[in-house]
Amino acid sequence: FFFLPDRRYFVDLNSMKEHFKSKVHKRRLKQLSEEPYTQEEAERAAGMGSYIPPKKIEVQTQPLEVEESG
Repeated sequence: FFFLPDRRYFVDLNSMKEHFKSKVHKRRLKQLSEEPYTQEEAERAAGMGSYIPPKKIEVQTQPLEVEESG
């Protein structure tokens, strides 16, 4: 079994590769690339200050490293 840090388990390497190509995976990467909102940002969005857009965070898919057992 293969697993990712977000607790996804895969039966084989091909299943994991297919997941990396999927819309679900790409959508999650995009969500993770934006810094979460703070209370200050929520208050600014509600009209209690000046809006400052969220910062972007670099998120990459984990490398496919397969250990072959002898």
